[in-house]
Amino acid sequence: MTTLDDVTTCAGMPLAPPSATAGACLILISTAMPAAIGKAYPLAPGEHVLGRGSDADIRIDDHGVSRRHARIVRTPEGSCHVTDLGSTNGTYLNGVSVTSTELREGDRLQIGTGTVFRFSAREQLEPREEQLRQALSAARVGIWDWNASSGVVTWSEHVDRLLGLPVGKLSGRAMDLKEVVHPADLSRVREALATALEKRTQVELEYRIEPAGSGYRWLSCKGDVLSDMEGAPARITGTVMDITARKQAEQELRRQALLFESFYDAVLITDLSGRIVDLNPSAERMFGRTKSEALGHTLFSVLNPGLTDILTANILTALDQAGRWTGEVKFERRDGTVCACESVAVPLRDSEGRTIACIMVHRDITERKNLQARLVMADRLASVGTLGAGVAHEINNPLAYMLVNLHLIRVGLERLEAVTPQGTIEPLQQLVQETTEGAERIAGIVQDLKTFARGEQDARMGPVDVRRAVELACKMADNMLRHRARLVLEFDHVPLVEANESRLCQVFLNLLLNASQAIPEGEPAERHEIAVRLRAPERGRVVVEVRDTGVGMTAEVLSRVFDPFFTTKPIGEGTGLGLSICHGIIESMKGTISAESEPGRGSTFRVTLRAMPQESETPTRPSFRLPELGLSSPRARILVVDDEPNVTLSLQRALGAEHEVATANTAREALTLLAQDRGYDVILCDVMMPGMTGMDLYGELERVSPEVAGRVVFMTGGAFTPRAVTFLQGVPNPKIGKPLNLEELRMLVTRRAVEAQR
Repeated sequence: MTTLDDVTTCAGMPLAPPSATAGACLILISTAMPAAIGKAYPLAPGEHVLGRGSDADIRIDDHGVSRRHARIVRTPEGSCHVTDLGSTNGTYLNGVSVTSTELREGDRLQIGTGTVFRFSAREQLEPREEQLRQALSAARVGIWDWNASSGVVTWSEHVDRLLGLPVGKLSGRAMDLKEVVHPADLSRVREALATALEKRTQVELEYRIEPAGSGYRWLSCKGDVLSDMEGAPARITGTVMDITARKQAEQELRRQALLFESFYDAVLITDLSGRIVDLNPSAERMFGRTKSEALGHTLFSVLNPGLTDILTANILTALDQAGRWTGEVKFERRDGTVCACESVAVPLRDSEGRTIACIMVHRDITERKNLQARLVMADRLASVGTLGAGVAHEINNPLAYMLVNLHLIRVGLERLEAVTPQGTIEPLQQLVQETTEGAERIAGIVQDLKTFARGEQDARMGPVDVRRAVELACKMADNMLRHRARLVLEFDHVPLVEANESRLCQVFLNLLLNASQAIPEGEPAERHEIAVRLRAPERGRVVVEVRDTGVGMTAEVLSRVFDPFFTTKPIGEGTGLGLSICHGIIESMKGTISAESEPGRGSTFRVTLRAMPQESETPTRPSFRLPELGLSSPRARILVVDDEPNVTLSLQRALGAEHEVATANTAREALTLLAQDRGYDVILCDVMMPGMTGMDLYGELERVSPEVAGRVVFMTGGAFTPRAVTFLQGVPNPKIGKPLNLEELRMLVTRRAVEAQR
């Protein structure tokens, strides 16, 4: 502990030898009353009695001190002698019991059990002792003393003042620790005191004190261990300071630090030059860099090492001119994943409004950006689907009359062949046959486009030929596949499955495209293979396997391959939804999809579907072939309604030899004819027509003449609107697709004519 002796020495005053004119004093360094510690008692020439009695020259308020305990005599020469006056507890000099001896500079004089003086032969001690008291008061430092044997603690009056308590609240009396120490800190304080006694080390403690009715405060205590006359540690005496304000500030800092560290968003603090001075754990996770790597660098240089910083100057300029910067930061992490951040930077100012730093907050918007891109892509795909269905409809109209006319040409050539020289008609027949095959090929492509474009518009389940769905997907992916690998098809005979053809085709197309993208671009196609195998390993199940010899997947990637939004492809090359959608489609069909893969050994995707019961197996596309009626074909009255004149004209030519055929190129024209004559046996009506559609015509007929509405047979080149899809699904009338099959059409007309005449 600091004593007056230490202050004097620090002031640089030389120690004067004892003399007749030199001053001498006793400095109290240990007592049961800590408030008196540091007090100096001058020793003038003559006799001085030390004791507890009122007649003592140096009165000590300590029950261990006798009323007249000892006497000190200062001789004219300046020497001082101490004599014990038969005290109860004895007099000790430097720990040794004495009856009479001379005092020397620095001697420790103990009277009783705990009062200790230090002898000094220096002048001007009283003013310096007061200076020490003033210094302790100015520093808001108090003094405390803890008795090891009794466990009680005493305080100087400075403690009352620094805690804002009335003088005497703590000082002036001894009390047990539990009376003032906060219960939560009591065991820790006692343990620290016991350890200090045991090891004779200095005590340094911070704990809460809670005087009754005063609320708690934080104290910082430091103290030294003092020993008794036998050298055993007996007490701890030291200084105490109120650190409540500091603790509150620390708690606020911890709270703010906790908030800083718990932010989900990445937060950076930079200096005025844009260099990072702190960042929270979210920033470390988001940017994929540790704090030690980032400190002292700009954000751009951390994320783009080796590149010229094009970001920091823009941020600092915006802060200087507008007081705020907002922007988007894109970067690639070390693991190759790409991140996009929505970023805001604002200045950090001190209490006087001066900018001292900059705060940058970054929010990860990668998923949002990807979702926006997927929504745009989904919208485009929906538009492409609608466009494809519309294109199919427009192509089917000319195909309808082209194929009918080609049929009529072929029939006419067959008739001419009988009356012309041999070999004259055969080349023309060959040309007609080749043209017909080309038109039918176009018709097949258009039908595939319609099947794929239907998508969600037609999600009905039914019998599906898996082989046809796989072949259609292979045709659509052919351009991508043939540049990457050889396509190998292994098809066993399998039953029909319960599925939706367009959605099943979507799944196989996605698997084929993924397989091609798994093969490194630029390598010879002969080195790689994409194999599609179709088999029925057990009754009731059909399995389709798509295997590639590409780069394969790690176990971690494989475990997440069907997760929504998960992709290892760069932005613009993959959405992360394809396989997730495939998984959902197959599950909706009561099937399963799984994957196997090894890095460098390729991947295999396996789709298992539920087979249709044998008795339910029917062709995927309903056949319009009718059974033989066993009757001669009656002559029917037919009305053909189509906005394409060539369609109506070709049908009139094809059917006119056997039936009576009238035509109308608008729905309103057809209504006029039907209002005048309702005797038509069959009304062949196009669904999609400008102005009044075939659906509108049917609705009007159903209102005014339901029996005539029942004679309508709908021709469609492709329903590409939700209304048309819903209408065709619900209307009970027969439907026939364009381009028209004349054989099916003739049989349908014959059946309708027979039914009309019954």
